[in-house]
Formats: sequence, structure tokens, C-alpha cells
Amino acid sequence: MNLFQKVKMEYSKVEWPSKTEVIHSTIWVITMTVIVSVYLGVFDILAVKALNALEALI
Repeated sequence: MNLFQKVKMEYSKVEWPSKTEVIHSTIWVITMTVIVSVYLGVFDILAVKALNALEALI
């Protein structure tokens, strides 16, 4: 049995997600990416303002 036959055999054992599962997973990933991006963006803005305020005191 060569490598390609083994790969084909293992490939046939894979249980692929349905179209609906892929769509829901994609929406979930995009949503979480947007939420984390907004959170980090707000944190970055606040951190810059805090550091600028500290720098003004020095």
C-alpha cells in the first residue's frame, strides 16, 4: 500500500461538517473577531490617553 492509497483511505474517514455548520462557524468567527478588535481598539485608545496624561505630569 503506497502513501497515496493510505491518504485516500484516511481521507474517506473524515466526517465533513454540513453547509449549515460551516456557515454558523464562519459567522461565529467573524463576530468574535469584530468583538475582540473593538475591545482591543478601545483598550489601545484608553492606554494611549493614560500614557499621554502621565507624560504630561512629568
